[in-house]
Amino acid sequence: MSRSYLAVPGIPGVATCSAAKFVGTEGAVIRQAPWSLSARFGHFSPESPVSARPGVPLIRAGRAVCLRWYGLPLLISLSPLQGVTSCTLKDQSPEGYVQEGDLVLGVIVELFTLSTVKYDFQEIPLPVMCYSPSLKYYRHYLAVVFAIEEINQDPSILPNITLGFQMYDSCSSERRALANTLSILTRRSSSVPNYNCNEKNVLVGFVGHLLSSLTYVIYEVASIYAFPQISYGAQDPGFNDRQQFPTFYRTVTTENSRYKAIIQVLQKFSWSWVGIVYSVDKSNKKAGEELRNEIIRIGACVEFFVAFKVKANHFEDLKNTFRNSTAYVIIIYCDTISLLYFSLFFLGENDYNKNFLLATTLDISTEKRIALNFLPLNGSLFFLGHQGDIPGLKEFLYSASPLKYPNDSYTCVLWRIVFRCENIFDYVADSNLPICTMNDTMKIFDSSIFDVNTFRLTYNMYVAIYTFAHALHDMFYDESDERMASALILGDLRRLTFQLNNYLRNVHFKTPAGKEIFVNEDGETPGHIDIMNWNVYSDGTVLIRKVGECDSASNHETQTSIDVDNIVWRTPFNKIPSSVCTKPCPLGYRKAVIKGNPCCCYGCVPCSEGHISNMSGSCAFMLDMENCLPCPEDQWSNDKRDQCIMRAIDFLSFDEPLGFSLLIIVIILSAITLLVLGTFIKFRDSPIVRANNRDLSYTLLLSLLLSFFCNLLFIGRPMKVTCLIRNVAFGVIFTISVSSLLGKTMTVVIAFNAIKPGSILRRWVGPRVPFYIVLLCSLGEVVICITWLLYSPPFPDSDTKSQPSVITLQCNEGSALALYFVVGYIAVLAFVSFFVAYLARRLPDIYNEAQYITFSMLVFCSVWISFIPTYLSTKGKYLVAVEIFAILASSSAFLGLIFLPKCYIIFFRPHKNTRNMNVITKCNKI
Repeated sequence: MSRSYLAVPGIPGVATCSAAKFVGTEGAVIRQAPWSLSARFGHFSPESPVSARPGVPLIRAGRAVCLRWYGLPLLISLSPLQGVTSCTLKDQSPEGYVQEGDLVLGVIVELFTLSTVKYDFQEIPLPVMCYSPSLKYYRHYLAVVFAIEEINQDPSILPNITLGFQMYDSCSSERRALANTLSILTRRSSSVPNYNCNEKNVLVGFVGHLLSSLTYVIYEVASIYAFPQISYGAQDPGFNDRQQFPTFYRTVTTENSRYKAIIQVLQKFSWSWVGIVYSVDKSNKKAGEELRNEIIRIGACVEFFVAFKVKANHFEDLKNTFRNSTAYVIIIYCDTISLLYFSLFFLGENDYNKNFLLATTLDISTEKRIALNFLPLNGSLFFLGHQGDIPGLKEFLYSASPLKYPNDSYTCVLWRIVFRCENIFDYVADSNLPICTMNDTMKIFDSSIFDVNTFRLTYNMYVAIYTFAHALHDMFYDESDERMASALILGDLRRLTFQLNNYLRNVHFKTPAGKEIFVNEDGETPGHIDIMNWNVYSDGTVLIRKVGECDSASNHETQTSIDVDNIVWRTPFNKIPSSVCTKPCPLGYRKAVIKGNPCCCYGCVPCSEGHISNMSGSCAFMLDMENCLPCPEDQWSNDKRDQCIMRAIDFLSFDEPLGFSLLIIVIILSAITLLVLGTFIKFRDSPIVRANNRDLSYTLLLSLLLSFFCNLLFIGRPMKVTCLIRNVAFGVIFTISVSSLLGKTMTVVIAFNAIKPGSILRRWVGPRVPFYIVLLCSLGEVVICITWLLYSPPFPDSDTKSQPSVITLQCNEGSALALYFVVGYIAVLAFVSFFVAYLARRLPDIYNEAQYITFSMLVFCSVWISFIPTYLSTKGKYLVAVEIFAILASSSAFLGLIFLPKCYIIFFRPHKNTRNMNVITKCNKI
């Protein structure tokens, strides 16, 4: 094989890699190189021919140039463009690492993290230049090799079938990722679209990529041929659309899960006023917009949403935004390099007293010299995928070297950069680099540079390989499908791989460490998100500690746990930072929206009576409540409106002055009634007692006595029995009283009209008519009361509306209409009695009671007419007192106006209580 070399004068550390195929002539001079280093180094220009000369290292055209730019390791890819005279598409995919097998996985990883390419559309695009290899990402690379070897050695997975891979580094370039994809489909570096140049094995799917933007590129090509793809790092929630991405899967928690974690961290610390800064790439901008919408949806506010650009004039705008901002928590969406610029050239110049949430999965090293660049981010929280266990990988990583994998050009390049040694299989005699030995391994690095104990994205890659393997195993060894069995027998695996997508949807297995893996309806393997705290101490010590966890597989409202005491903040005395637009409202106040301001910038107004706010977190979102909480029915707010206290229970009791006074009045009036009744019984044969139906007088006195006693049912705590009988007793007793008065009046009317010649009323003279009047009138009231008790009986109740801080115990009448019927019936009887008594008031009889009955009925009607407005305007226990007063007043009117004059005659005018006096009076009137 002839070789062509390119001399690069003045650049130390040049290296070559093995296993490359190219065409050229030894010692040829390349006059037109497709790249220029003059802008960076000032040593080389494509216009100046460069030839090999002694002391200048030679590197092969079409290979990779390994050098260090100001101490930073670089890898520059070169492609031979000899004799190029027109704009033709040249392949940009270098030699990958290939391991043959019956089934092959196409793997595209992120190994070199930076690339530069410029498109001016005036000349042939230069090849992609890659630099800054990542030792952490090299673990992803080796995890593929480790998983494939482990699967091929496991007889329980794909027995008699060897799994291979074809792996490339995308170099963070979409252009390179596209070339990698085409090379995998063609099965060689020089891609030929729609052709497969390798018939020995079968391509079954793709694994990759770490970045969402590159994952889209790979999917757009792979999906044309219905190849399934599993990403180990793409978090864009857009991939959850199964209509648009039916063959896409991933082993990383999505941005949606990260949104949940961030939102719940904001809620945990009551941060309702935040800012968002994102790097100017499509993926981070889209993620930032989605997060902003989620923050607004829960009731918090985003003060600013700005892009970070590496431009001097943009720095000034961003500085002004930070200086004028009142948000003390800033959420950052960017990649590692953008974050480095942000920390060094922006935050490093000023202390804005801000706290940061790093929302993306960042490769922040714990090595002192690198970590100190991120010192302004000290105390920040960031979110990483859950750590997984990979037994045996630690030893495997330490055993990796070019001696073990001589055909792996990437390992060769990495060893040239890191260990500055030459692969023995690719050694050039005039090389100034020593040959790599078995001692040149990753064991020389501590965990801050090459961590072999904590696997996150590495674990995702490992699970992705195993997911493919188990899906293939389930497919080829599906006993229910005879075609699979025949394919295994005939060795015809190619025509069946299109069915792999159906098995990936239902894959369910356990890793060698025992972790259960399955794919949900969105094509994800649910997991956890670890919340990490980043701290850099004054001595340069870097500590990244886990302080919380979010379960992305959980559907519960509270799925994030945070150990607040374990977080080290950047604030003085490690005080939890506050980030709100408005200071928390005091207890007893609620927030009131101010027109024109964001919902997080509000005023505070006191809660109304009966409502409180006593929580520092609310059902709305954060610190303050939009609505005060009403107190329970049996409680009321205190003066500060921050606590519900038990309401005072109020009812008319015998212990209070009003109740006791009414009791005394009832006793006195009852005693008077008893004395009058005793007097009438004692003088029952006297003319004044016998003149107006002695039995009706006894009935009336007894009903008045009972009416006084029934007032006691209105005093005291309302109970079921007392509520049932008090108004019924009042109605029946008063009906008997009024009907007795009506009977007395009718007795006088009949007696005087019966003495007229030929009067037909003579037959009604006697005690029968009054008895029937009382009986019939009382029966009407009894029927009304029984109907009331049967259909809507009264019951004990409480009034919480009349008096704010008091619960008034009362009797609910059940049916107001029934009560109106009871009282209305009594009113009709009273009106009839008043009318009859008024007509009989001038009848000539010394013992004629009609005029006294008229006055008593007049007082009765006046009392109850005035009772109506008073009853309607009175609340609480005084309502019962008004009702008692009306009963006492009307009953006292009957007693005083009808019976006390008779008692006066009996005791003080006995000479008028004789039959002779009765006859003389009649003669005088005649």
